[in-house]
Amino acid sequence: MTFTHLEESILDAICAVERADTPALREVLSTAIVTTRENTGHGFYTHFRTTAPESAHWKHIINGPCARMLDMGMDSMMGFILWCSEQGPTTLEGFQLGDAAGDTIDLRSRNLETLRFSEIAY
Repeated sequence: MTFTHLEESILDAICAVERADTPALREVLSTAIVTTRENTGHGFYTHFRTTAPESAHWKHIINGPCARMLDMGMDSMMGFILWCSEQGPTTLEGFQLGDAAGDTIDLRSRNLETLRFSEIAY
């Protein structure tokens, strides 16, 4: 199993932000192997394994960007969090922030691999 286009884009955006407190994030994520993907209906959790330097110190949570989603309602937005353990990044979480009316959709009726966005921003 590999990262979806959306997941890769979000991880790239997270890596693009300079983080003095997160060691070699892009290098560590390049070793990622997706193990499971959980669709909660409101969002998703993508779990993966990485090879991180043992001496690295990882924050528990790295706030990611928001993405303006396509085909999920007018001005629909999703937020993202990169979760880490002491061994490095482990999980990408995506969650709906709602559309212009404050509504969300049931993502269980969607294939997470087909989710698309028009822009990503912090």
